[in-house]
Amino acid sequence: MFTRRCQRCDRPLTSDHSRCPDCSSWPPPLVQVRALYLYEGPLRTALHRVKYGGERRRGEFLGELLASSAEVLVGNQCAALRCVVPIPLHHTRLRERGFNQSSLLAAAVARKLALPLEDGLVRLRATATQVSQDRAARWENVAGAFAWVGQPLEGTVLLVDDVVTTGATVIAASEALITAGARAVIVLALARAAAV
Repeated sequence: MFTRRCQRCDRPLTSDHSRCPDCSSWPPPLVQVRALYLYEGPLRTALHRVKYGGERRRGEFLGELLASSAEVLVGNQCAALRCVVPIPLHHTRLRERGFNQSSLLAAAVARKLALPLEDGLVRLRATATQVSQDRAARWENVAGAFAWVGQPLEGTVLLVDDVVTTGATVIAASEALITAGARAVIVLALARAAAV
């Protein structure tokens, strides 16, 4: 059982260190990742049912769970937040699924924190699913895959995703947000994978 997590990326640690080596190369504006659960057991099953079984209502319920803990998870960074942004799906996958699970989570978090929900982050190409890919392939898959098409950003943005595994997706998305003017990005996820 993992009891300690990296102070920056929230990855479960098996040693007494406070940080893992994986996030040391992340860009500085990506301040931290915080996740409510580990990506395992019933939570993993529930997310699969949302994403691959079309269970939108279950996704909304998971969003409420994440929202109820958002202020505690983000901690003293809450005061700096300017808006909430979900990780987008490519329009072809959105059409297939009928909804974006990260948008369901982000909407609940935005309501709870009384912050605007911004949807200007877009996925430029239909990337392959990250599920069966190794670490290097995940990073290559999403490099340059996101762009911001909304009004210029400022301050700290809360980026919401369903699962953080290697950090490849949230880093690629964060880079687009920083290019759009955000000073910093904090990631809030429903779940954090232990390793890839």
